[in-house]
Amino acid sequence: MKKLLLPGFFLSLTTLFVCSQAFALADIEITGEADLNASIYSLPTADRGESVFSIPSLLLDFNVPLKEGNLLFVSFEGAEKRDDQSKPFTVQTREAYLDLVSIFEGMHGLRLGLIPTSWQEAQYQEWDYRFLGPTGWVITEKWKYLYYSDLGVSFMSELPVDMGEWALSVVNGQGRDTAEPQPHKESALFLRFTKWNPWTFTANYSRGTYDKYDASVNLRERIQASALFKTEDDHWRVGLEFLDTHDPADAITNLKMAEGVDVTSLTGQAVHGQGGSLFGIVSTGPKAEVMLRWDYLNAVVGASGKELNTWLTSLAYQVTSDVKAAFAADYTKYGENYGKGIRDNSKIEIAAQVLF
Repeated sequence: MKKLLLPGFFLSLTTLFVCSQAFALADIEITGEADLNASIYSLPTADRGESVFSIPSLLLDFNVPLKEGNLLFVSFEGAEKRDDQSKPFTVQTREAYLDLVSIFEGMHGLRLGLIPTSWQEAQYQEWDYRFLGPTGWVITEKWKYLYYSDLGVSFMSELPVDMGEWALSVVNGQGRDTAEPQPHKESALFLRFTKWNPWTFTANYSRGTYDKYDASVNLRERIQASALFKTEDDHWRVGLEFLDTHDPADAITNLKMAEGVDVTSLTGQAVHGQGGSLFGIVSTGPKAEVMLRWDYLNAVVGASGKELNTWLTSLAYQVTSDVKAAFAADYTKYGENYGKGIRDNSKIEIAAQVLF
């Protein structure tokens, strides 16, 4: 992550100030989330017993209602050490967009600005364990195959006969931290089918190109699908996700995708990856629940030793309506040729999600 983007930060604050002059402050809804974490590492050997206190994410959201049902939404995120170039704690504009509905009839909307990726947004509506930190993020975000938000535009609407919803987006590509004036854009088609309750089926296809790699290998492609089963009382739910990717090997290295997999031997070539995630959450009492999750990635299909597996388990307790605590453990096993210096690792942690 880059350093604090001061122009964007102050632009967002200025926008909020202008809107507050047009509407009473009472009309602006301010919410937020603080994720708190204390971890002890047990693997690899060099880090055994190392303890870490961290704030994986700190969010502050502003919902500003406009006339005729339109909405301005701005979100700031403080995050701790996303990469080696970041300060220990940096703040960025996570989202800043206008939801425009007044020019349409029916359930249609146009979203403009720094918009969230439809797939990520939908996944996190069902997966509420992001507060565990990067290990607990959805796989497309934690492996950097998709970024949570990007500058662009999205048209959203309902599917016919109450089948669900869909969205078509065009963005700069490669996330909010990339330069804006690039000739190639990225487009995505998102579909979510909710008619067959208690099942929900979701699909997403995104396609773009990188600017600085050879045209024969610069394709950036994502194919995603998921299925979720959730009981009516939310006593338990099970989710399954599939991911298929295509990228230049150079982009994987430069952007540190797939947890630093070593693809230097494939420089100048295209790389095909596949992965998936399976999770289950079961309520064990009025306020307690158990979560189990398994993530799998074959970062280079056709190569040996380029797989990783992560197992994550948690016992969570809803302390109050706005505080959720969890005791969790995870273990990640890498293939023998995954990367230089990359070793299996695991940790136990106590985490808390505070909503305000």
